[in-house]
Amino acid sequence: MATRIVDLSQEIWHGIAMWPRLVSDVQIRKVTFSGVRSTGWGGTNHPGWFDFGQPYPYARGAPGTQVGGWVGHLHAGTHLEAPKYCIPDGIATDQIPLEKLWGTGVIIDMRKKGKWGKIEAADFEKATPKIRAGDFVVVNTGWHHQLTPDKGYEYYHNYPGLMPSAAEWLIKKKVKAISGTWAAIDHSLHFGVLEPLGKNMPELNTDYKREKGKDIPKEFSWRYEGVLESLLRAGVSVVNMAGGDIDSVTGQRCTLAAWPFRMPDTDAAMVRLVAIFED
Repeated sequence: MATRIVDLSQEIWHGIAMWPRLVSDVQIRKVTFSGVRSTGWGGTNHPGWFDFGQPYPYARGAPGTQVGGWVGHLHAGTHLEAPKYCIPDGIATDQIPLEKLWGTGVIIDMRKKGKWGKIEAADFEKATPKIRAGDFVVVNTGWHHQLTPDKGYEYYHNYPGLMPSAAEWLIKKKVKAISGTWAAIDHSLHFGVLEPLGKNMPELNTDYKREKGKDIPKEFSWRYEGVLESLLRAGVSVVNMAGGDIDSVTGQRCTLAAWPFRMPDTDAAMVRLVAIFED
């Protein structure tokens, strides 16, 4: 039996579009590698550490090669949200049991939702393949195609997302985890109504009023990131910004996994979200 692994993760690049005011947070750097020098025991760095980029011969590093560096926000690209992010006494990413981030599940199709589309309980109830208790659910809204250098605004302001009834349905169904091709799990219009982003993203309400002829309806005014908080309090793992090759496996049941890097006390962590098939 052959194992096939499909990548459902978004690519991250230097200067990738982030939430308003975080646009320049992600920086990918390359530094010319010219060797390694030991700091010795008792040097200026931590004892026993090595200093990269020093002009000293080292058999494993050919002069002129490059080493990569990354500076960025933990909520970048495909990433896991930890309870610590919005719950004062919530656990951090490294404390989430790994079994909560792996298991059988479904990739369901909601690409017809379109701009500002609402995902509600009824959508999950009639989804195919049928969602079972304990599933890892991944939702394809098609919005991952908007995460390009020239469409960052559309990606963060117009995506279809979950309404509170959808979160209640997932909790009652006792799903293990939920992911989707949205920028955040709470509906995009929610961020144009409540603080703190309501004040910082006035263009969202302006765009909505221009297109619909009215202000954003009050139905989007639940507590700030209420969908995310409700799911995390119920023990449902949340992975945002799915994408990658999701279109090729939508509508299928498979094994899903989203492994975060192991960094203590963090409120989020980038993950490699994958679908695993035994052909």
